[in-house]
Amino acid sequence: MMRSMGRMGVMGVMKVLAGVVLLAPPAWAGDDPVRVVSATTTLGYFAEQIGGALVEVESIAAGNRDLHYVEALPSHMLKLRKAQLYLTVGMELDMWSKQLIQGSRNGKLRVVDCSAGVAAMEVPTFKADARYGDLHPYGNPHYWLDPANVPAICRNIAGALSAADPDHAADYNRGLESYLAKLGTKVAEWETLKPKLADVRFVAYHNTWPYLCRFFGCRMAGFVEEFPGVAPSPSHLARLIEQIKGESIPLVVYEPFHDKRVPNMLAERTGCRVEMIPESIGGAPGTDTYEGLIDFVIARLTGTGGGTTP
Repeated sequence: MMRSMGRMGVMGVMKVLAGVVLLAPPAWAGDDPVRVVSATTTLGYFAEQIGGALVEVESIAAGNRDLHYVEALPSHMLKLRKAQLYLTVGMELDMWSKQLIQGSRNGKLRVVDCSAGVAAMEVPTFKADARYGDLHPYGNPHYWLDPANVPAICRNIAGALSAADPDHAADYNRGLESYLAKLGTKVAEWETLKPKLADVRFVAYHNTWPYLCRFFGCRMAGFVEEFPGVAPSPSHLARLIEQIKGESIPLVVYEPFHDKRVPNMLAERTGCRVEMIPESIGGAPGTDTYEGLIDFVIARLTGTGGGTTP
């Protein structure tokens, strides 16, 4: 769903594009860095790890933003106007990317769906309409939070870089293998933590964590949202309070863009712990890398990270 820009906002975009469409996309020379724009900071990080000095990466959504709702700005379209690659999340999470791509008027832009080759979880077996909230018809789109999915994501990016800049294909392949080796070392460390995480149960604000839970063995016991993207009703919160008490669920998790008053109220009523956990790189201090992001999530889920002030 796209936030309404308002009449003046739309007129502003049209004025910018009126000037932009008269210009050809900036010429790119093979000796210049490949200009990459990523929908998210996480995808941008992977591109930097693979491309190194051969790429110049900018991201649209900051690490603390709700990836479902990003306002399409003229400045975003101009970034895509100058780019050779645009990395999208896919699975209809960043549907706002379509407006940016169209608005860029960049016929040479390579659009990369980074979800290609990832086995989606929670694909609806029924017709998902507005009654079920923001339910994604192609499955849960938060796939990057499973470390086992990162190799497929990175191969998509490396392949796109090689296609855009074939003279350096060998360099991108080396960058890919180097990063996957580094990630593999970290995954081996995370594997040793699975027994500790297997007993973790928590209530999530949004259904963000099924891929991470699958990898680590922890469990989402409920959701603050009654349906994805739908604010909880008083009756739903009353049932959730009873569930937290009855099942002794120790933790409620929310993301930086959520209203923390609801998790705090649940904590006051039940005595559970509350943690803010971002889904994207840069969403909290200490999450400037993918490895740091997953470490942060683990520390907050297990209560070993110092806690978050509600």
